[in-house]
Amino acid sequence: MATISEIAKEANVSRTLVSRVLNNKPGVSPENRRKILETMEKYNYVPNGLARALVLQKTMTIGVVMDDLCNDFFFNLINGLQDAGEEHGYNMLFCSGRKDIDTRIKYVDYFAQGRTDGIIAYGSNREDEELFRSIANKPINCVLIEGNLNECPINKILLDNFHGAYKATEHLIKQGYHNIIHITNDMNYDVSLERLNGFVQAMHDYRIPLGPDSIIYADCFEKVAYQQMKRLLAEGRKPDACFAGADKPAYGVLRAALEAGLSIPGDLAVIGFDDDTPASRDMVFPGLTTMRQPLYEMGKAGVELLLKAIADPSGEVQTRTFAAELILRETCR
Repeated sequence: MATISEIAKEANVSRTLVSRVLNNKPGVSPENRRKILETMEKYNYVPNGLARALVLQKTMTIGVVMDDLCNDFFFNLINGLQDAGEEHGYNMLFCSGRKDIDTRIKYVDYFAQGRTDGIIAYGSNREDEELFRSIANKPINCVLIEGNLNECPINKILLDNFHGAYKATEHLIKQGYHNIIHITNDMNYDVSLERLNGFVQAMHDYRIPLGPDSIIYADCFEKVAYQQMKRLLAEGRKPDACFAGADKPAYGVLRAALEAGLSIPGDLAVIGFDDDTPASRDMVFPGLTTMRQPLYEMGKAGVELLLKAIADPSGEVQTRTFAAELILRETCR
């Protein structure tokens, strides 16, 4: 393989000019740039990435730590991260923790040892606080998406879950529903508590009392919400609307209601959260009204915020908060 010296000699230019072309710096005439690029192509020249990183003190790589890369819900987020990285000439290195905190901490340690210029981590489970503190204590630029450590000065991209839930509940109330229940998502997630609080606040502000069945605790799985809703209906308690803390439990509610012969939204209106797809495929569900997360935009913003921190490590820590969008479909008037 040709060296920089051989490329310079063949193109009849200095090593400095070749280096400028490699690092995309100014100070090279169009004619010399053309000659250098043609010579590099002729010899299939590939710059030594490690050596270049030492010279530039940059790897041009961002490490991304997530819990599950195979969940199609996160594809928009991943696309946003990758598109923004590529726009700025960065390589994106994605790692999946597979729901294991030790694995994710291991990846953080790997990225922080000079292999990346910064780290982006996604998660809102309370168990993730250990991961976030691990990142915050590393001498590397980082951004958390949905992770929130109030006591740590760290760059964050957040979704306004409280007001998203408030807006969903308020929409049901304004449509004339008053016997509204909330099916929670997994309460081990901070976002689940924020959405529950948004529901409670909306009901309070519109002076609608909460009854013993107003809040039904489920998790992020369709099956548990289905069982809880089926029990409620079997006991003769029939709400006229439901706001679910995530779309998966919302589909569980729909399954139980449809099996019980209820019409949607005539007998029961349903709003979910996330703009996700049903876990089960053996039933045709009506289009679910939901609060959509702008995951693609959040991913792009995460990269842009990280690049600002890389360019100015002493700059002010920032938090960008995004709003969820109400998407009206068939399960709600």
